[in-house]
Amino acid sequence: LGADKSGATVHASLTVTAEPAPDGLDRYYDSVRQKLGPNYALASHEKWRDGYVDGMHAETQMASTRIKRFYRVSGGVGYSLSFETRSDVFPRAVAWFDLIAGTVRVGAELDAR
Repeated sequence: LGADKSGATVHASLTVTAEPAPDGLDRYYDSVRQKLGPNYALASHEKWRDGYVDGMHAETQMASTRIKRFYRVSGGVGYSLSFETRSDVFPRAVAWFDLIAGTVRVGAELDAR
């Protein structure tokens, strides 16, 4: 994404998961949030397409991170896309996160070309 004042590069990461979600979106969402635990503080939660999108932040003594995580369920499978980067560069990267998430197709969308 760039370099900070010291010349160190600044990265963003994308983690994609697919796991069984036979009980639908809300149960899948609750399960993932529970697994993440209190270290991932929820800053926003909104409907997105047929799923949800959350804004979160996590802080340690070494770093402050912001996360944008998209959730969807189709055909009994739960999908999440989690984008993470340092808090200071998150505003420059968030449009890219939205663009990438918007390209993901699941379930019947794969057949509707």
